[in-house]
Amino acid sequence: MELRQLQYFLSCARCGSLTTAAEELFTTQPHVSMVIRELEHEIGTRLFIRRSTGVELTEAGERVYGYALRALRNAELFASIGMEQREHTLRVATNNSSNMAVMLTAFYNEFTKNNKSENEAKELYMRFTECGIEKMIALLSAHEYDLGFLFVPDTKRSALSYLIDRHQLAFTPLLDTDLVLYVGINHPLASRTSVTAEEVAALSFIQLEDDFFTIEDLLAGDPAFRKKRLEIKRVIRTNSDHMMIRALDKTELCNLGSYWLKDVYRQYDFRRIPVEGMENRIAFGYLSRKGEPPDEDSAAFLKYLRHALELDTGE
Repeated sequence: MELRQLQYFLSCARCGSLTTAAEELFTTQPHVSMVIRELEHEIGTRLFIRRSTGVELTEAGERVYGYALRALRNAELFASIGMEQREHTLRVATNNSSNMAVMLTAFYNEFTKNNKSENEAKELYMRFTECGIEKMIALLSAHEYDLGFLFVPDTKRSALSYLIDRHQLAFTPLLDTDLVLYVGINHPLASRTSVTAEEVAALSFIQLEDDFFTIEDLLAGDPAFRKKRLEIKRVIRTNSDHMMIRALDKTELCNLGSYWLKDVYRQYDFRRIPVEGMENRIAFGYLSRKGEPPDEDSAAFLKYLRHALELDTGE
C-alpha cells in the first residue's frame, strides 16, 4: 500500500466525486478510479458506493478514512523529524497571501547572502503552507509549524482569543492596518487619493474565500457602511492569490484588503486607496505556542518582517 493511494482515497471521500477528486489531484478520472480499485483490492473490501451523482463511503470506508488521515499525518511527522535535525529550519503557515511569499523569498536570499563562507554556505530549509485559521491552529498545536501569520479585524479579536486559548496558543500583533481598496493601474479610480463608502458599494469585487471572518462582517460593523446599509458585490470568490493578482491587473474588478507592504503591490502596478469614514481596523500578526520562545530562525524572520513593516509604515 502506498501513501499516494491514501491521498487519492481521502480526496475522493472529501469531494464525493471521482471527477472532482481528479481535478483536485491534477490527474484524470479513470486514473483515480484505477487507484481506488487497487486500494479496495489490497484491503479486500469496497470503500465507496458508486452512484450516478458521485460516491459515498461504505461502513468500511468510514473506518479506513480515520486510519488514512492518521497515516498521512504520521508520514508528515516523520518527514518533519528530518527537517528538525537540520541546522536551520523555518516553518511558517499563513492565510493566503502573496505578501508572505515575497517576504519569505527575500528573507531566504538575505539569509543565504549573510551566511556564505569560503568553505561552506549554511542552508536554510523552509516549510511554507497557506491555509485557513482552523488548520493553522491544528498545525501549530501538533508542532508541525512554528509560526502562523494571519489578519484579524477588530470585531473578531475576542473570538480569536477564545479559539486559541484552548490550544495554548498566543496571538502577537505586528501591525494595525486600515481596510483599503485595491485597483489596477488602468482602473478609473486609480488616480484617486480616497473613495467614499457609496463608491465602494457601486463596484464589483474579487475576494478570497471566507475563513475566520468575512469582509461583509467587517463592513456591517463599521458606521460608514452600517448606517446606510451598504454592501459590496462579489463577482469572483477564490482561494488563489494568483487569480486575485491577475484579475486586478487585467480587469476592472477591485479588492478590499489590509494596508501593508506597498512594494509588493507596486511591482504589479496596483493602487491602494483609503475608504473615507472607515473606523474598523485589521491587525496583522502571528500565532505561536504559549510559553515557547521562537527558535533562532523564527526569531530572525520575525525581526526581518518587523523591519520591513516599519519601513513600509514610515512612508
